[in-house]
Amino acid sequence: MRARGNDASRGECLVNVLSERRAVDAPAAPVGPFFLDRALIARQRRSGDGLWRAKVMSGPAAIEELADEWRALQARAAADTQAFQSHGWCAAWAETCLDARHEEPLIVTVRRGGELVLLWPLMRTRQGPLRAIVWLSDPFCQYGDVISPLTGDDLAHALGLAWRELRNAGRADLIRLRHVRADAVVAPFLGHRARPAGAEEGAPWLDLTVFADAAAYEARYTRSQRRRRKKIRQKLEKARGRLDFAPLSTGEEMRRGIARLVAEKRAWLAARGLYSRPIAHRRLEDFFIRLMELGGDGSARLVVSRTTAGGDGVAWELGLRFKGRHYGYITAHDHALTDLSPGRLHMDFSQRLALTDGMKVFDLLVPAAPHKTSWSSGVAVVRDYFLPLSFTGRLLGAGYLCVLRPLVRKVYGRMPPAWRRALRLNRLAGA
Repeated sequence: MRARGNDASRGECLVNVLSERRAVDAPAAPVGPFFLDRALIARQRRSGDGLWRAKVMSGPAAIEELADEWRALQARAAADTQAFQSHGWCAAWAETCLDARHEEPLIVTVRRGGELVLLWPLMRTRQGPLRAIVWLSDPFCQYGDVISPLTGDDLAHALGLAWRELRNAGRADLIRLRHVRADAVVAPFLGHRARPAGAEEGAPWLDLTVFADAAAYEARYTRSQRRRRKKIRQKLEKARGRLDFAPLSTGEEMRRGIARLVAEKRAWLAARGLYSRPIAHRRLEDFFIRLMELGGDGSARLVVSRTTAGGDGVAWELGLRFKGRHYGYITAHDHALTDLSPGRLHMDFSQRLALTDGMKVFDLLVPAAPHKTSWSSGVAVVRDYFLPLSFTGRLLGAGYLCVLRPLVRKVYGRMPPAWRRALRLNRLAGA
């Protein structure tokens, strides 16, 4: 993700963060349905719907303890954009990638009359002296949200209870919630209760429902685009042999495909002096394999596809499927063939496969880079939010999230690859 902040937004953010302390510790001024009036809370707690209770459950055991209720809630209430809050995704990540020394799951639940009506998967992470609350599986998760069937005043009330419980029990300096879509369940609430960090981002997506069949999909291309695709195919087949595309169906095939995809992606990033925290994670492959094993529980399902030329792999995609939405999570190609553009052909193949398989949306995720928007029909607005809970958190929010990070990312993105490798700013820009 590339933050493209401007001086005005950074200045506004700085003023907001350094304003008087009561802006952090006291309830916000009445704004729409998100103001927590104590009398209203008392009335709702005693309503015929039963008692409302919010609770923060901590530790990896909480994920397993809530497993059945979590899956039932996501089955009836999760949106197709909430794959990264599904139980299988969170459980697989916690089993393989959670650093128990520095990270602890915090699952916020709200119950009404004993029934689970809101689930908010978070974790507390420590970086040096700073303790921050972030989305569970951050930075692997690409969208953050809460799962809840509630709407209107009931949703506002449940979110308010969860937020208050989180702030009281979270023991952190900062709440930092990245990649919140404008259409997320939690987005209006965070818009009133938290503060934006950096500029808006975009997540390109393609509406597959407008294509009745493969012929309709093919018709979206212009004549010049078809000629270019044909030329790419001819060059690849001349260099390597006959092209084929297929999803990998067996566990062993997928394991080998994941290993090759990750290796090629890392090589491609290193050659350009780029850095991705998830791609760099030493247990990335273990996570995907575990997610593959948990794919039958109604959570995010892993799909891996491969394009071959002369029998050898030249391009891959690791995607997710959830409630009719395909997420293009990682794409990679043989970096020795970059000039022949095998990834462009693979994207065409992958979108056609998603259409054939009955997917409704092909999501290319953040950022809204030109090579992604060219394959999309729309771009969803995505924002980062934060709320400082201590003096240290206020300093980080004002100094780093609002000023330094957007600046570093802007400069970093414009540097030649050799400069990026030499200056080693990649980790700071990617944090």
